[in-house]
Amino acid sequence: MKTWQAALAAVAMAGAMTSAAAQAHYIWLERNGAEVQAFFGEWEGDLREVSGGTLDRITGLKAFERDRAKPLTVTKEANHFAIKGSAKGDVRALEDRAPAEDKANGGKTKTTFQAKEGRSDTKPVFDLELVPVSPGANTFVLMLRGSPLAKSEINVFGPPKWGKEFTTDEQGKVTVPLHWVGRYVFEVIHLEQSPGGTGDGAYDRIRHVATLSFKTTKGIAWKVAKK
Repeated sequence: MKTWQAALAAVAMAGAMTSAAAQAHYIWLERNGAEVQAFFGEWEGDLREVSGGTLDRITGLKAFERDRAKPLTVTKEANHFAIKGSAKGDVRALEDRAPAEDKANGGKTKTTFQAKEGRSDTKPVFDLELVPVSPGANTFVLMLRGSPLAKSEINVFGPPKWGKEFTTDEQGKVTVPLHWVGRYVFEVIHLEQSPGGTGDGAYDRIRHVATLSFKTTKGIAWKVAKK
C-alpha cells in the first residue's frame, strides 16, 4: 500500500475522518498567482456557482487585506470573483446580505459571509475570524468581535476532500493536523443573538458564515487513485 493510502486508511480506521458535508453554501478564497479568486458554493463538493445562476446572489462583495478603507479591485467572472491588487499577505472578502425572514428561529436574520485566504495575520479583522497563534501555525483561535469563542464547531476540509468536525476548547483554540500537501478550507457558522438595524434593515440576529483557506507544502502528496 502506498504511503498516502496507508495514512488515509489509518486515519479512517481511527475515526478521524467523516463524510460530513457543509451546512450550506459559503464563500471561500483561492490564491492563483497574483490574483485571488472568490468562489460561492461548496469546495469539498467541487460546487462553484456560476454567473447567470446562483452566483448572482452575491451582489456586494468587498475585498481587502487588513484595512477596509483600502479596498481591492473585485471583478465578476464566469464562476468566481477575481480580486486583484493584493500583495502576498492574507486577503479577505466580505458579503453582507439583507435581513431575511427566518422560519426556523423567528423574526429576521442577517447573514454575513466572511472569507480569508492565508494564515499569516494573528489578529482578527472580521467580526468572526480564525487566526493562527503564530504565522503559519496549525493551532488557531476562533475570535468573535475580538474575544475567543469557546466550544464552537469548525468544519475542516482537506486536500482529499475529506471532512472532519473540530470543536474549540475553553480558550477558543483548536489544533488541526495538516497531513496532506494542498488546500485546506475551514468553515464556521455562528448564530449571534444580536439585534440591530432599523426599518426594513432591522434584524433579530446575525448568522456568521466564515471561512479560512490556505495551502500547505509539507506532508503527504495526495493522488487520485486510478480506476
